[in-house]
Amino acid sequence: MLELEGEIETIIYANEMNSYTVARFITEDETITIVGFLPFINIGDSIKITGEFVTHKDYGEQFKVETFKKEMPKTLDALERYLGGGSIKWVGPKTAEKIIKTFGEDTIYVLEKEPEKLATIRGITKEKAIDISESFIENKELWKIVDFLEEIGIAASYAKKVYELYGINAVEEVKNDPYRLIDVVRGISFKVIDEAALKIGVRDDDEQRIIYGIKYGLLLATYNGHTCVLKNNLLDFTSSLLQISESTIDLFINQLKVKGIIVVEERDEEEWIYLREIYEAEEFVAAKLIRLDNVKNRKQIVNIEEKLEKQEKQNDIELSDKQKEAVEAVSRHNVCVITGGPGTGKTTIIKSIIELYKKEGKKVVLCAPTRKSRKKDDRNNRGKCKNTT
Repeated sequence: MLELEGEIETIIYANEMNSYTVARFITEDETITIVGFLPFINIGDSIKITGEFVTHKDYGEQFKVETFKKEMPKTLDALERYLGGGSIKWVGPKTAEKIIKTFGEDTIYVLEKEPEKLATIRGITKEKAIDISESFIENKELWKIVDFLEEIGIAASYAKKVYELYGINAVEEVKNDPYRLIDVVRGISFKVIDEAALKIGVRDDDEQRIIYGIKYGLLLATYNGHTCVLKNNLLDFTSSLLQISESTIDLFINQLKVKGIIVVEERDEEEWIYLREIYEAEEFVAAKLIRLDNVKNRKQIVNIEEKLEKQEKQNDIELSDKQKEAVEAVSRHNVCVITGGPGTGKTTIIKSIIELYKKEGKKVVLCAPTRKSRKKDDRNNRGKCKNTT
């Protein structure tokens, strides 16, 4: 790993969602392109980065940042560029120049401790002076969040999400209850948070650790498309995750059930466990589907078998028996679920359904939960597809 120190010259690209950034970086010896997750970075920032040089097939040599640490600008010129970089409220390049000329080496002290002195500069009112000071201090606090998360092993890519959750008090909030991050940072590993928590003094048998270990097992199941987990499987998973006995975990499962955080449902002499919000969501969807299925079917196609056979001949295709069954089921029922892996003919079924209903003079609307699937349907049915994301 290489370590470099320098200043952000320009920001070429910054993803607002995850803070992935491409920027030009000035060191003592050269100007290079750096890439990586760099939350709260602005033009003029002085930072220390670690990582390695890589070669991009299109953009050439880049420095891939693994970790970074913000630092106060070390020269007045650098401080002026930082203040005028756009991250401090009410301060642009001209105002930054005035501040540096007026206070010189005392600039940081004035900004932090005696902001009222800023009002001696033409164009800065007392109210603006306070805003400038608060903005400067807030930016420094943001740096502390990134540094703290890096220290306990949580990647900088999560810093923005953590700040949005906890605000300026993020460091103290995470120290008080690091496991809450599982609720708000989708995809973050429990192992990462657990190691961070143990670093700052959380005990192995801490109540919050066990509760969030159980919740993590249930959340992990939802990431894989499941709404519930067999109790025995959850006990086994959580015991292995936390290195704690299943009997202890079972006590906390009962506690979560009493508090209404989870729902335990018995089916076929087995216990299935849901997170409360997932259980309620599934109940809501099921009720809506049942209600929809029970209303009068206004889309049934008369003689659908004959019409489908004619359509096959016209298009020179032959549907399998299962595909025909699926198309006919859509006609007979208000709600129909068609499943199957890649290459099993789901798209062919959809195209056949669309064509049949168009010939019946019906309006067809396709909706998709992701842009990728929406684009795929849109290519096949240009102009008739709505994106529901």
